[in-house]
Amino acid sequence: MAGVILLTAMAVGGISLWIKRRQEQKKLDAADEAQTS
Repeated sequence: MAGVILLTAMAVGGISLWIKRRQEQKKLDAADEAQTS
């Protein structure tokens, strides 16, 4: 049972980190486009 809880917590943490990274990357890409144009 503890393994299932741990696995779920790790999955949720990993997904939230991945979403944060994608949002940061989108901001960086938008900033780069604004500077180059």
